[in-house]
Amino acid sequence: MSLNNYSNFQFVVSEPLRKNNLSVFFLSSEEKKIDNCLCFSEALKKDLVSVNEVNERGSVRYLKLSNKTNQKILVLESELITGNALKQDRVVDRTTLIPENTTIMLQVSCCEKNRWSPAVANNLFVSDTLFFSKGRLDNSIDIYEKSKTDQYKIWNNISERLDDYEIKSFTGSTEEIYQKRKKDIENLLLSFKLKFNSLGVAIAIGNKIISIDIFSDSNVFKIYFPRILRSVIIDSYTKKPYQNFICKENVYKLLRLFEKSQKKLHNSPGGCLGEEIKFNNNQVVGSCLQYNGMMIHFSGFLKDNSDIPQYKSEVA
Repeated sequence: MSLNNYSNFQFVVSEPLRKNNLSVFFLSSEEKKIDNCLCFSEALKKDLVSVNEVNERGSVRYLKLSNKTNQKILVLESELITGNALKQDRVVDRTTLIPENTTIMLQVSCCEKNRWSPAVANNLFVSDTLFFSKGRLDNSIDIYEKSKTDQYKIWNNISERLDDYEIKSFTGSTEEIYQKRKKDIENLLLSFKLKFNSLGVAIAIGNKIISIDIFSDSNVFKIYFPRILRSVIIDSYTKKPYQNFICKENVYKLLRLFEKSQKKLHNSPGGCLGEEIKFNNNQVVGSCLQYNGMMIHFSGFLKDNSDIPQYKSEVA
């Protein structure tokens, strides 16, 4: 089967919502496909999933997750797992769908460089934000090119953001970046009301689309939308505030770029569900978890210093 059959990007793009240097476009589709799964953060709050180091010594690159329910659990790439129940905070490498009543080894990276300590409490939670968008882009590029993230690049990206926000973090924690501007971020978040039955979102800073995230289930997207937007808002404060001329035609163009990009197909890691399709060319990079013919989650990024070519599409 051609990989093009795995990448149907026929979505309707809304007019943008704008505030400051941000533009938000919602994506919808007449084709409704829903796979009943729990979001990781919701499952953790209800004690339906356990998260532990792989053993007493621990491993920076893996955590042990046990799904204790009769539902699948969705863990999104770039989710931040934080708390003193782990030796250090981690960021999830790739979107993962965990089968019912199954234990898997989740691929992660370190996002708290200066802590590697025994558990001193039981507090463990999923952050209200994803990893900031520049870090998501770099991780996506490295996973496509090397099949794993670049840990030193992650630490450097975090260090740069800590400097941008003038944060003195003893442990080099990503979570402190969000907490530093939490009040401002939450106030800005209120300007972007989710459109009913949306399946995804494209977000631009200034005149550049930063990211696109798409789901098969509008209810799942509703849970993840605030986290996705916060991850871009964090980076928006590092950009100059100027007028934004991005329009929905630019989003259609970007979707076409993903359709035409080079693709690689990979099986999901051991014990996990679905297949991962990776997208790449000189302008875009991304990945999609497919399961039973459904786009469980797609994340795509316009590469640094890339421009979208002149708009040519019959979709819009």
